[in-house]
Amino acid sequence: MKPTLVDLQVNGHGGIDLLSAKSVDEVRVVSRSLFKNEVLAYLPTIITCATESAIRAIKLIEEVRKNPMPDEAKILGIHLEGPFISFEKRGAHPKEFLAKPDLKHVQKLLNAGLIKELTLAPELPGALDLIKFLVNQGVIVSLGHSSATSKEAEAGFNAGATTVTHLFNAMPKPPLTGLAEVAIEREDVLIQIIIDNVHVSKELLAQTLPKIINRFIVTNDAVAAAGIGDGIFPFGDMEITVTNGQARKNDGTLAGGVINLRESLKLMKELGITDGDALASVTTRPADLLGIKYASLF
Repeated sequence: MKPTLVDLQVNGHGGIDLLSAKSVDEVRVVSRSLFKNEVLAYLPTIITCATESAIRAIKLIEEVRKNPMPDEAKILGIHLEGPFISFEKRGAHPKEFLAKPDLKHVQKLLNAGLIKELTLAPELPGALDLIKFLVNQGVIVSLGHSSATSKEAEAGFNAGATTVTHLFNAMPKPPLTGLAEVAIEREDVLIQIIIDNVHVSKELLAQTLPKIINRFIVTNDAVAAAGIGDGIFPFGDMEITVTNGQARKNDGTLAGGVINLRESLKLMKELGITDGDALASVTTRPADLLGIKYASLF
């Protein structure tokens, strides 16, 4: 089928991890694999890592973004997931590279390439000032990997954050209060959520999606194994093992997703989501978040 989908969180695909990619050609492998899996455009995602590693990866990705090929998914910019995230809710992110919000640190990353989105935890010292700075720079701020209380989450959105990264994952789940609860309640927040039958249960999806039906965005946090299958794959400086459709670190921590967005559409159909609402979550809605007209991507 003709590529039509937009994915805002891709760590890797087709056997290649974007953070550890060694060449422009390897980045292109990711873009081609996505294109074969019906993805029209995407945000390459860099997880928490050493600053020099992030800059090196961003510069490689930028070369591909500026020189796209016809058989590749378009790169719309970069999603930085971290390093300004919660220690307790870091998930697969390496703890040694976590950092407190810092203007000089983030400026180095912004100088390296086109950063379109940055995920951070709003409860960290200095986070609110950093959110305001990023928004002024045209960067979309997403709240995630966070232990934020409801009050801290509200403050993050009020400072300018407009979305949330993989709802329910790496944040307190219901019935606990906090970031997820606030994101669901606020009509001005677009919600990114993983729908792969692994990260969020069918029961929780069935309870939640009707409440956010006009503002959810599906992204499966794709890792190198996506488009390939089971095996051992790189994830930054780590290794992850994929078995039975689940990607995990050696300690059992979930480390991203491996199914494509077309499969997510089938899962949404099983949940009773209309074709229109489901399609919007992987086409027009992610483009809207980025401030891009979906039709302009063709």
